[in-house]
Parts: sequence; structure tokens; C-alpha cells
Amino acid sequence: MVRRWPIVGRGPDLAAFERVLSSGRDAGLVIHGRIGVGKTRLAEECARLAAAAGHPAERVAGSRSTALVPLGAVAGLLGGSGSGPGGMDTAALFERSRQALHQRYGGRRLVTVADDVSLLDSASLALLGYLAAQGTIFLVATARSGEQVPDLVTDLWREGRLERIDLEDLSRSDLDTLLPVVLGGPVEAATRREFWQVTRGNPLYVRELVLGCLASGVLVERSGVWHLEGPVPSTARLSDLVEQRIGGLSAAARSVVELLAVCEPLELGYLETAAPAGVLESLERAGLVTIAVAEAEVRLAHPLHGTVVRAGMPGSRARAILLTQASRLEATSPAGPAALRIAMWRLDAGGRPDPAVLVRSAHLARYAHDFRTVRRLTEAVPGADLDAAGALLLGEALYELGDFAAAEQVLARGQQLPSSEPVALRLAVTRAKNAQWGLCRPETALAINTAARAVVTSGPLAEELVADEASVLTFSGHPDRALAVLERMDGTGQRTRVVRAIAAAPALAVTGRTAEAVQTARVGYADHLALGDELAIAHPAMHLVNQAFALTEAGRLAEAEQLALEGAEIVAARRVPIAQIFFAANLGRIATLQGRLATARRYYAEAAGLAQAHRFAGPRRLALSGLALAHAMLGEADAAVRVLAERDAGPTFGFRGPEQQLADAWTAHASGRPAQAAQLFRDAAAHAASTGCRTAEAWLLHDLTRTSGEDTSARLAELSGECDSPLVSARARHAAAVRARNAKELAGAAGDLEALGATLLAAEAASGAAEAFSRVGDRRAATAALRRSSALAASCEAAATPALFHPAVPDPLSGRERQIVMLAAKGMASKDIAERLFLSVRTVSNHLQHAYIKLGVSSRAGLAQALGSSPMTLEQTTLA
Repeated sequence: MVRRWPIVGRGPDLAAFERVLSSGRDAGLVIHGRIGVGKTRLAEECARLAAAAGHPAERVAGSRSTALVPLGAVAGLLGGSGSGPGGMDTAALFERSRQALHQRYGGRRLVTVADDVSLLDSASLALLGYLAAQGTIFLVATARSGEQVPDLVTDLWREGRLERIDLEDLSRSDLDTLLPVVLGGPVEAATRREFWQVTRGNPLYVRELVLGCLASGVLVERSGVWHLEGPVPSTARLSDLVEQRIGGLSAAARSVVELLAVCEPLELGYLETAAPAGVLESLERAGLVTIAVAEAEVRLAHPLHGTVVRAGMPGSRARAILLTQASRLEATSPAGPAALRIAMWRLDAGGRPDPAVLVRSAHLARYAHDFRTVRRLTEAVPGADLDAAGALLLGEALYELGDFAAAEQVLARGQQLPSSEPVALRLAVTRAKNAQWGLCRPETALAINTAARAVVTSGPLAEELVADEASVLTFSGHPDRALAVLERMDGTGQRTRVVRAIAAAPALAVTGRTAEAVQTARVGYADHLALGDELAIAHPAMHLVNQAFALTEAGRLAEAEQLALEGAEIVAARRVPIAQIFFAANLGRIATLQGRLATARRYYAEAAGLAQAHRFAGPRRLALSGLALAHAMLGEADAAVRVLAERDAGPTFGFRGPEQQLADAWTAHASGRPAQAAQLFRDAAAHAASTGCRTAEAWLLHDLTRTSGEDTSARLAELSGECDSPLVSARARHAAAVRARNAKELAGAAGDLEALGATLLAAEAASGAAEAFSRVGDRRAATAALRRSSALAASCEAAATPALFHPAVPDPLSGRERQIVMLAAKGMASKDIAERLFLSVRTVSNHLQHAYIKLGVSSRAGLAQALGSSPMTLEQTTLA
């Protein structure tokens, strides 16, 4: 972590300081705000900016001790001796001080930071006022909210000679900017949200919380991305800060704060009668509680206060509060949402609520997708009292929390217990989901589904089993078979439609029916929201995942990105692990297609870290494939190799299996093994064709053309006719133009790809157009196309893909010559190049001689310079 935290979100305030300082008329400014908001840090930054502009700067600070010594805080500003308060010639002292400062700094105005100005003694304040009025100093004062500001400050402010800055906490976007900087790497979305919710952007709280989380080990780095994996801790420093806010409260007021810390929110009507008159109002005025009148609820104003107060409270005190509040609610409103609070309070107090109450409460927690609470409540039920419905609740919670082996045991046991047909169905589909997603055993999932058909026979429920079978097929890499199964379905029940949409949308998308896929996911989401919360069904946001995926396959990249960002925020708030993983992975995929490869690397790393934290091995494999792809396309071959080794240590995962092979092929290419890369592209494309994954096949074939120049235009033209995706059509047009070496068609393909937002592909097509125009002697068009390619490539975050290679000569190299030149520029001997490319040494030498002539060089040493690149850059670059 960085030693000195940067100043973030204070641009307007610093601009105000520079404006006021440069005016020459104002006496200074006062920075006003709550404790921890960063007043001192902003004042220090003002002093730094002043020094950079040529102004001298000094600092004085008020404190309880200096307040007892007249002029003690400003001793460094005094001139002369033998004068001062207590009958001495103060006016003469002040004037001598002014003259001394004027002489010391050559007439330049001294920027004087007066921190905690309210704690300065009156004599020090008088001196600062005199010097500011004379223009000798420019005063930068800080003052805390809630404390009386000295007359010096208020008088200057009223006179219009002192600018006032009311400093607020950081905004959410400011905090999102700050955390990655101080931690030295990206921060996962839900973690950023958690820090915002707990700190509300107070800079001092943020700093202490980051330090505390690092020290306690709950803030960890996975795949280069920071994740919060546990409750935020209290620290001694945080306790001191909070105690400064509440230390002076009366016993009655502190009792209310403790009550809210343990049991918030509480009913406004109850607290108005339980607390002494005026206490609630005084807490609200002090900014310690907030009252939501519409909901008639009271909460602590700052979440961190509750964390600190709970941590410092004796266990017996907390237990007494919990039991008292549980008994109160039981007497007034024991049913409904209150039942969950009662059960949790009694558990927290060490009690053993009735098993029926625990199970009912677990249902309520499940509907809120709070699976940690579901697990705690159901595990508190004695084993003999846990029926099939309770086993379903516990098994689903264990799955969602990544304890897949335990989930299998609980769900299998639940299937042996007496149950209704709906519960039997839900046990089966949850167990199958756990087998597929958690244990990575799709065959087992299908077997569970088949066995359930002997128990679940009624029409609508049996139809859901059909949809569940299709889901297993879709997400194990068999979209063609999944769609064939779905075509047999007759059920039209709302839940069946919802489950069907989860299976159908991605299957439709990868088989090239992208418009239908988008619509299926959109309708499925609406149906799911109307259905409400039910057991044994994915979170509604999974439809948004599928919709974003379908939009991506259609080439509607901007729409896909916006939807994925919105969905990621939803599931970050609810902590839905599988959806968090897939939104991050989808954002990485979208960024890859857009050419923002460093951004893609970050998103894929976030997805991989989330999958590792929640033990989803299959989705982690998918994320690591994307991460390796991003590394390889950035020319980071060694990093890509390491990530692939990490990926291959885990189980296989069929979903988007052919697409995962993009990482292997690009890594081979980045590692200087073009023949192997080309074969990997071909094999993966054949696999995609055999399973109906048309959009993946198009991607693989197009990348084969991009990296090797191999003609794939015929099959891409067929795929363009079989798919409704403009992205597939644009790939096909580009491949056909490459085959024909048609400059105008290459330029047109660049336009198609740019319109879709596929900026990197557009840059490559424009580069090809420049070369083709140059070949036919149209230098003006070649220059324009090259300029267009360079402009597009500038936003591609250092992409190192082959067709961005721009030889700065009118006679371009052939594809084979470029491959050989790249390897030679890296220092590879002709014999080694020949072995790598399966050529004879004589052929390699001939190609090199031709390249020397075209590039105007006489040796390997001149290759990199002639091509406008360094050998290091060439190592990251190949050319189709």
C-alpha cells in the first residue's frame, strides 16, 4: 500500500484555493468540515501547491496544550523579543513580526496553515489576523463542524476577505478511484461497495478500515484484484475516533446508541416512548442517528459507529439487549418479517429457538437471498427435526456459499425424506445444479435429473425437469442438444418459463440466434420478477447475465456493457456469487472485443478471484481462460502461460469450451509458435462446429485469419448466413476482403467493425486497407487508412495483435516474411526459425534477404529500427 495517500475528489476545492491565492486581495480561506473528512490533508495540499508556485509556506497548529501558552502556537512567526501579552507592547511585537517575515521571504506572501484554528489562543489568533490584514500572510485555516469558530475567522468571512470551503466526505466514484490507487491494484466491485456502505466516504474511516482489513487478513489479493472476504473489523484507532463522537453522551443517549448498534433498525414509535424525552432529538441533531419518517424507523447515522460500538460492548450487555428486544417483539408482532429478527436475536444471545421458528425464519432469509443467515438458522435445527423442506433450504444455502460437498450430502439426504412433489422437484434440481456448477460433474447432474422423473410426474413439475435437463446441456457445452430438448417442452407455467429462459437464452446466442436470445432473456427477467422469490431457482439477475451475453454475440457491445455494469451493481449489493462472477467475466469478454485489453485483463482477474473465493472451479476456468487471452493479446506471453497452467490444474468446464481455446491459441502465438497456434484455432473451430457453437466458430476462424493469414472466408460466409449476428457478418466481410486483398472492402469492413464498437478489429482491418492501397499505388488512400488505423489502435490499451503491425515502407512484407522477420528481430537463429516454422534453412535465408531489400537494411540489427518498433515490441507482435 502506498505510504502517502493521494488526494482524490478535491479538484474544485484546490482550484478555489489557487483562485483566491492568485487574486492578491483575499486574506485566505477556511476549510470547514466534520472530523475525518480530510481538512488537514487538503490544507497540506494547498501549502504544497503554493510552494510549487513560489510561495513560502509554514504551518501552525492549535492544540489543548498550546492554547495555554499565549503566542505559543505561532512562535515561529514572531519577530524580536521582550514583547508580548501581559502589559507588553503587543502592537510593536506584531509589527516587528510583520517586518521580519517581509524581510525573511523577500516581500512574498507567506501561506500559513493554521490547523484546528478553534484551539488557538486569543493572542495567536490576533497575530494571524493582523498579518493577514496586512497582506503578509495568506491564511489557510481548518475548523471542525460543531465547534465554535473564532471571531477572527467569522469576521474575515463576513467581510468577504476569507473564502469558506465546506468539505464533504468523498463521493462513491471518488472512493472507487481512491481504493485501487492506495492498494496498488484493482478492487472487486462488491468490495468497493462494502467500503462505501461502511465508511460513507469519510477519508479517515476509509484509511483506518483499509489498514484494519489488511492487518486482520480479510482484505486479500486474488489474481491481482483485491477482495474483502469477511466482516470488516473494528480497530483501536477506529474505536478512538468513534469515541470522540459519542464519548460525551449522557447515559440515556449512549444507551440508545448501544441499542441501535445491536438491533437496528428499530421502530420510531417504540424509541419515542422507551427513550427519555429529548434524547432522540439530541442524537439526531448531533448527527448520530437518522430517522426515516416514511418507514417510521431509526438507525445509526454512520454504519461504522455500530461496528465499533458492538465490538466494544460487554457480551452480557449485548445479550441482555437481544433477549429484551426478542421478548418485546414476540409480545407485539411475532409473525411476518419480525420472526426472522426474533430468531436471529435469540441465536445471537446463545438461545435455541423452536425448530419450526428457525425454518420459517430461514425461508424469510432465503427470499432476501441472505444465504449465510439461511445456513445459520437451518444448521441450528437438530438433525432429527430437519425435514425435506429444511434440507432444501440448507442444501441450497451450502451451494450458494460454495460448500458443494456438504450441499450434496444434505440434498441427497433430503431426497430420502418424505416430501411433497414440489419439494422433491426442488431438491432434485438443486442437487443437479450443485453437481454441475459446484462439483463440475454434468453427467451426474443429468443422472439426478433422470432419477427424479420417477418421483416427479405431474405435468408442470415434470416440464421443469425437462428445462433443467436443457440447462445442464447448455452449460456443459451442448447448446444444440439443449435446444432440441427445449423444443419438446409444452409447459407454459410461469416458473417453467423462467427456468426455460435461463437455459434457452445462452444456447440461442451461441448458435447464432442472437435476436431471439436477447428477447428470451428479457422476457425471462420480467417473468422472474413477476414470479417473485422462490426456492431452488437462480437469482433474477442471471437473466441479465444472459441478456448481456446475447447482446455481445449480436455485436451490440455498448448495450451489453451498460447492462452488465448495471447488473453487476445489483448483485454486488446482494452478494450473489455466481452472478458476480459472470458479470465480471462478461465485462472482460466485452472489453476484449472492444480492444480494451488491459480493462479486460482486470475484469477477468476479478472474475477469477471471485470464483476462487467462492470455490466455483468451473466458472474460474472460464475466467482464467479469458485472463490468459488478455495477457496473450497484450504480448504478455509468460503471464499467459502461467495463467493457463493454473487453469489446467482444475477440472474441465464445458460451457463455451471452444471459446476457451482462444486463450491457448493466442498464447502459442504470443510465445512465437505460429504453426501450433494455427492448429489450435482449427481444432477449436471444429469442436465449435460439432456442437453448434456458431458464434464461437466464427470468432476462432476469424482469429485464425488475423494471426496466420489463412483463408477462412468460405466458412465464415456460411456462418454469416446461418447467424443473425452483425458481428459474425463483419468478421466474414473482413476475412473475404483479406482473401481478395481488396482495399476498399477492407476499409468497408473496418467501418462495419468500428460501428459495432469492435475497435481493435476495426484498427486491424484499416491497417490491412492501408497495406492494400499502398500495394496498388494509391498513397493518399493508404495514408488515410493508416492514420485511421493508428487512431483506432490508440484506444486499444497497448494491444499487441498481428495486424496492428505497420511497416513504414511502401513495399510491404508478405505474411511469411513478417513471421520470419519478427523471429529474427528477437535474435532467433535461422536454423531455429526454420524448425519453428517447418521450413528449410535455405527458405528462411531467402525470405530474410527479400525482407532486407524491402526494408532497406543489410542485417538483422537493422530490422527493428526499419519496422518502427523495438525488438521488445516485436516480440509481442505478429502479422496476419
